[in-house]
Amino acid sequence: MSRKISIKFLSLLSGCWVFYASASELTLNPAEQSYLQEHSEISMCVDPDWLPYEKLNAQGEHIGLVAKYMALFQSRLMITFKTIKTSSWDETQKLYQSGACDIVSALNKTPQREQYFNFTQAYIESPAVLLLNEKNQQDHSLADLSGKTLAMVKGYVYETKLREQYPEIKIVYMPNMDEALKKVSSGEVTATLGPLFLAFALTQEQGLDNLVMVGNTEYKDELRIGIKKDNKILAGMLDKAVLSLTSADHAAIKKSWSGERKH
Repeated sequence: MSRKISIKFLSLLSGCWVFYASASELTLNPAEQSYLQEHSEISMCVDPDWLPYEKLNAQGEHIGLVAKYMALFQSRLMITFKTIKTSSWDETQKLYQSGACDIVSALNKTPQREQYFNFTQAYIESPAVLLLNEKNQQDHSLADLSGKTLAMVKGYVYETKLREQYPEIKIVYMPNMDEALKKVSSGEVTATLGPLFLAFALTQEQGLDNLVMVGNTEYKDELRIGIKKDNKILAGMLDKAVLSLTSADHAAIKKSWSGERKH
């Protein structure tokens, strides 16, 4: 098979998302039940511009695949997540670092983030792929990008790893993945890096048929809920909620989200 995985070919892989979480009963202990009685509302920070995972729309509503999981967790725990509105991921990061967020809806776990959060088990996993312009015939991997440009949203989890492992790559910051993909499509930037699921959805929606994906990198997204470090009771409950997910839950969420995207 060619080193390049075409967008058309990836349509065959779009159903191959790997979801962590095993089914289990959602049973709360007395301390957790008491917590819910005293805390009916939990502040939640999100990425305001990260579709199809999540976004804040013009009305400030939390939408996207992650939002559907959050709605299910709220229903299962009989609790309310109050979304804190931000205009960028950078703004969201500053808020959670200041302690303003009880939870963050979807995060990859890193040592730096563990300073601020406890984490649930992952509920969505997606391998990260390298995206190039189809005219690029010489680059096959991240190692080939030494001295070249790679578009990335500031603060995304790959940045730290890239700077440590591939210091010669020139990172060019973008406001969102949409812009990163467009810059690669136009040839202004050599490459970008993103989770397969996200990259597939965005390239399809934008009609960027001159982009190709170069296999999987050593990176992947493992999205978890981040819970403020000192709130162990809430962390335990949310972990139970994640672990209570069944294959039917995942299928229903995926079907609901896919239906909305078509309208």
